[in-house]
Amino acid sequence: MKRFNKVMIMGALVAAVVGSGCKKSFFDINKDPNNAVESNITADLIAPQAMLNSANRTGTGYAWLNMWLGYWAPSSGFAPAVEEQSYNINTAFGAGLFSGLMDNAYDYQFMENQAKATGQDFYVGIAKIMKSNNFAQLVDLYNNVPYSEALQGLKAIRPKYDDAKSIYEDLIKQVDTAISLIKSADKNKNDKIATADLMFGSDKTLWIKFANTLKLRWLINQSNRADRVSYVTAEIAKIVAEGSGFLLAGQDAAVTPTYTTDKPNAYYNAFGFTSVGNPATSYYRGNVVAINYMKVINDPRLTYYYKKILRDPAGVLTEPLTTLPPKNVRGNQYGLPIDNNTYPYQAGDWVSQIGGVDSPGVYSPTAKGLAKGYNQPMWVITSIESLWLQAEATAKGFISGDAKAAYKNAIQESFRWLAIPNWSIEFNNWYNSQVALGNKNVDWDLNTTTADKYRLIMFQKYLAMNGIDPLVVWNDFRRSTGGVAQVDPEPTKYAGGVVGAGTYPYLDLSLNPGRSSQVIPVRLLYPQRELELNFANVPTVGVKSGDQFTAKIWWMP
Repeated sequence: MKRFNKVMIMGALVAAVVGSGCKKSFFDINKDPNNAVESNITADLIAPQAMLNSANRTGTGYAWLNMWLGYWAPSSGFAPAVEEQSYNINTAFGAGLFSGLMDNAYDYQFMENQAKATGQDFYVGIAKIMKSNNFAQLVDLYNNVPYSEALQGLKAIRPKYDDAKSIYEDLIKQVDTAISLIKSADKNKNDKIATADLMFGSDKTLWIKFANTLKLRWLINQSNRADRVSYVTAEIAKIVAEGSGFLLAGQDAAVTPTYTTDKPNAYYNAFGFTSVGNPATSYYRGNVVAINYMKVINDPRLTYYYKKILRDPAGVLTEPLTTLPPKNVRGNQYGLPIDNNTYPYQAGDWVSQIGGVDSPGVYSPTAKGLAKGYNQPMWVITSIESLWLQAEATAKGFISGDAKAAYKNAIQESFRWLAIPNWSIEFNNWYNSQVALGNKNVDWDLNTTTADKYRLIMFQKYLAMNGIDPLVVWNDFRRSTGGVAQVDPEPTKYAGGVVGAGTYPYLDLSLNPGRSSQVIPVRLLYPQRELELNFANVPTVGVKSGDQFTAKIWWMP
């Protein structure tokens, strides 16, 4: 349940052995080898790999959510993932997330302990922030989880499960402590911090902005509950008073290790190109839901989130897929039965690939789309999400400012992030053209009520976060709807009126014939390993079939 990352230990041991010059004392058989391990694994050895693991999980750990949320769909050349597509998940589904997040959190806990022992407060602050990010994700996936007794090894091999709301509140306190530690830290006393910190290169201001942005994410998650508004208001006021602000345009929280062609960025390697230059996947393809949303508002970002098809289906009218122009970008319907006689254009070249560069190569700031190059930065939080959090907080009155400007800046940031040429001009031309058409799905001023403005923010944030961080989008869906599916009765049309007229865009349910529910799951079930090894402490809610639809995360309305 709480294991140290063995790969990391071995890597650190090798570094320690090499650095010691293989001195006899290191191999002294009269010394406890476990003590030798702990004495040689320092914070600067742990930080880089721990940060990279965190970032890789953000980018590649939630691909199934891109399916549920209408961004991606599988090609028909593969057997359907019945459990995923039917939503009939069990205690094995996504189980690696629980153990992976816990293991990664333990890496940070060990890093924190080692840094404390040597007076390296900057590392302690970083560890607290990153560990808190892990526990927030665990709550967002499972609700109550081990926390106060977690990460203690043999001291608590069967840790109790803590109340999810209490965990969230303590995470805010932990990050506040981390901010104070980072502010007062002497960089010279934090060994190799400039190189070990793959995120910000020991830039204190950016770390504090990142910490504030994480806190804003957690506070906004709970802001749709009436009984949490006063708490959220007070905590956001503290962030504003602190003065460092949030991540701004062009300020991603992203790691930048020394990637090589044979050890590339994980997102690029999974959804762009392999290390030998071949397309990385023939499985993941575009989904008709998000593609049609973008088509109906003539969104220029369409060919940056999705590639143009390689073969033209010649406009076959019987194909129940994307029918709106332009037809050079097409999506599948999620869960559609594999029947190439009835639906002959579901596979491979007929359907759009995940957006990005058209050929393998080196990342550059002008590289387009999502998969941009083998050495592209791997994000933990993007500037896109940060600006959307600020826009929502402003619209709700938690932050003072011009809500319309914040809303437009958030959309524009995705144009910049996707590297659309002349992105500022392109954004303004597109936005003004939609205003001229009276498009309520784009024009801020046409949405006069608080509810309408919230719906608009959620719709445009949904488009902007396409394929980037689906856990965040799943959070938005669940906190906006309470988990009740809002399914468009005409999913292939979206013609006229307001797209997704409820509190969130319509998300079509899977067409898999095994689906019996009328809702998308709102959580994962506790993993089987926890049921086997920590059964006495695992909550009774969240373990059986059906709980994935009814056992809500605490911040859901």
